[in-house]
Amino acid sequence: AFFLCTHVKTIAQCPPNIDFDNGTFSGWTLYTGDVAFSGTDNIITLNQTPVPVSGRHQMLSASPGDGLDEYGDFPKNCPNGSAHSIKLGNDQTGNEAEGASYQFAIPPNANEFGLVYYTAIVIQDPGHQTYQQPRLEVEILNVTDNEIIHCSSFDFIVTGEAPGFALSTHPGTNAPVWYKPWSSNSVNLNGLPGKTIRVFFKTADCTYISHFGYAYIDIATECSSSFVGNIFCPQDTALNIKAPFGYHGYTWYNENFTQVLGTGQTLHLSPPPPSGTHISVRLAPYGGYGC
Repeated sequence: AFFLCTHVKTIAQCPPNIDFDNGTFSGWTLYTGDVAFSGTDNIITLNQTPVPVSGRHQMLSASPGDGLDEYGDFPKNCPNGSAHSIKLGNDQTGNEAEGASYQFAIPPNANEFGLVYYTAIVIQDPGHQTYQQPRLEVEILNVTDNEIIHCSSFDFIVTGEAPGFALSTHPGTNAPVWYKPWSSNSVNLNGLPGKTIRVFFKTADCTYISHFGYAYIDIATECSSSFVGNIFCPQDTALNIKAPFGYHGYTWYNENFTQVLGTGQTLHLSPPPPSGTHISVRLAPYGGYGC
């Protein structure tokens, strides 16, 4: 017989198909456009498209799988266990830009709400100025208050070595190609019940036409800062608890953060704690990419 934790925590339900779980772009708004610069500003111009554009908005399926990225040799399918993720953009040039956005309202009674998004990025580095380089932009907007949630919104740009990026050993051209394998970032939406939120991913080539940037994207299927940890039997002598993958560092604590229990993505507990115990983990993103 299995012994289930007696303290049940309500998990906030995610908006439908924000995780691409039904294998379509239902609920998402898709865009194509181009990129240019004005002065020292990078300007991505996007226009809504009613259907996915071949080669620019690609649905990926974990079964049977889509293989490895041609430049980074990491899996194209998000390794978080989800059935589907997407590829935005491609390795063609021509100062192209692509976008995918999802807008939703946090339930009015959900004081605790959050998202975890996953990205993997491939960017050619022609050595231009920062505002001319290929990129992935992630924008999380509180639409209700017209406020960008800066802690979870980034421009992923490469100008030489960058945190979490590695250099492709087979770039295919003279220009180096940098890649960042699948990693995670958290969007803390606690205390925003009833607010409308927009998640917006944008990819863009360089502004000089000849160099590319693209990304793989997924979103977790749970929308809460608390998760059901594990199920174990009374006779078990140890228990492993795993945090979301893709962060630079992990530090585990007791519920009120007064005692460090361990480090690493997986926490090994021997003997298991009493059923209903709450354990906290602090997730450290790669330098410059999160709070």
